[in-house]
Amino acid sequence: MAYEANGSDRRTELVDVIRRVRNRWRLKLALRGVVIVVAGTLLALLLSASSLEALRFSPTAIISFRVIALLVFAGLVYIGFFAPLRRRVTDTQVALYLEEQDPTLETAILSAIEGSHHVANATHPDHGPSPHLVSKLVDQAIDKCRALEGGLMVERANLRRQLLTLAGISVAAGLLLTFGPAFLRSGMSALLMVSRSAEAASPYRIQVTPGTTTIPRGADQSVRATLSGFTAGEATLMVRTEPGGQFERVPLVAGAEPAVFDGMLFHVEKTAEYFVTANGVESPTFRIEVVDLPTVDRLVLEYRFPQYTGLEPRTVDPGGDIATVKGTEVRLQITATMATPGGRVLLNENESLPLTKNADGTFAGSFTVSAQGFYKIEFDGPNGEKVNASPKYVIDVLSDIAPSVRFNKPGRDTQASPVEEVFAEVRADDDFGVKSLQLFYSVNGGTEKTVTLFGGARALPEVTATHTLYLEEMGLSAGDFVSYYAKAADNDAVAGAKTTTSDIYFVQ
Repeated sequence: MAYEANGSDRRTELVDVIRRVRNRWRLKLALRGVVIVVAGTLLALLLSASSLEALRFSPTAIISFRVIALLVFAGLVYIGFFAPLRRRVTDTQVALYLEEQDPTLETAILSAIEGSHHVANATHPDHGPSPHLVSKLVDQAIDKCRALEGGLMVERANLRRQLLTLAGISVAAGLLLTFGPAFLRSGMSALLMVSRSAEAASPYRIQVTPGTTTIPRGADQSVRATLSGFTAGEATLMVRTEPGGQFERVPLVAGAEPAVFDGMLFHVEKTAEYFVTANGVESPTFRIEVVDLPTVDRLVLEYRFPQYTGLEPRTVDPGGDIATVKGTEVRLQITATMATPGGRVLLNENESLPLTKNADGTFAGSFTVSAQGFYKIEFDGPNGEKVNASPKYVIDVLSDIAPSVRFNKPGRDTQASPVEEVFAEVRADDDFGVKSLQLFYSVNGGTEKTVTLFGGARALPEVTATHTLYLEEMGLSAGDFVSYYAKAADNDAVAGAKTTTSDIYFVQ
């Protein structure tokens, strides 16, 4: 009985060895599966990220590659884990596997396993191998297995190699994502962060103003596109007015700010769909709803210049952009396309002036030009809403140029005797009017004397005046010199008079 108990313990120890070897084999398969899944998934994600860059991260591409990446991951998990690990492995197969790993075992494990099975399954003691022989085989197998640390040495090198491979793949992927192109990081983020929508996951965006909007029929509509996350040399506005029709291309113009493009849709009569495309990136599609609302049908401007200019009022029909000097009063006469209860003029988005409705249904308003900017007209809609009735018109303040002044005669340095007379002719002109013209002269750099050549009550755009210098009255002698120059002032009563001085000349 003691012998049988001891034999049973030895067979149990042998079974434990077989179980450990089986577990080591399964661990090897699991680690290999991890390497396959990680390497294959990373490769699929990197290729998908590169493809997303080529497709400019369109929402359709992001969704498609998310699905592809998920299918690749699921397929690799099945190939790397479930298919290998679901196999049933018998003790005999484990013994063969163990002896393949260490040929020095010389079928000792296999013989012991087969002998133990025959003894355990024998129906009569005289049948099958001798229990003493089987016990000897088991003892021999156990001794050899102890040399293999109970099966723990099996696949040790292979397991270490799999772990190193997994670490190498992880490090290489980390370095590539850290120091590689930015689109790889953006692509991985777009693919893995599935909680974000495809539109939000894209690093490339085109922000379009005004987006979806409602405008009056026949009005002009400005469109601004701002590129985010990328740059482009040009941008195109795609527009269609028929459902299911072809989009027409409208080039946009680069704005003053980087990555900003502007355009205008003129006289929009039908509801339209539009989007902006640049460098392969497309914005969402927006809609312009066209409704019957009042707009400006006719705009007449009347310029009333500052009094100092001496200019008569001027009418501009049709009106639009304004270019005039500071201080000009601009009067507007506006005809609407349909009846409307009221309106206003918007100046630079922060100031508004009400329009007065005339008996004939037209509107009148006025403002004084004081700075650069823009203006536009708004009317009241049928439901009391404010309607953009005109595009933005530019207000350009023209500078009142300083006058010019010069000597026509003599116009150069001269020599004269102490008893001669020097005749000087001075010409001054200004864009709106010369207010004063003076001559200054001095003897030998002494105190200057002033002669007023012009200073009339009414400014003139051009003045020519003369003066004679009588050298004899100055008590000059040989070697003395007389210096002279002229100064003109304009009539700018808004910013202040501007003066100009001529070149200085000498009479020796």
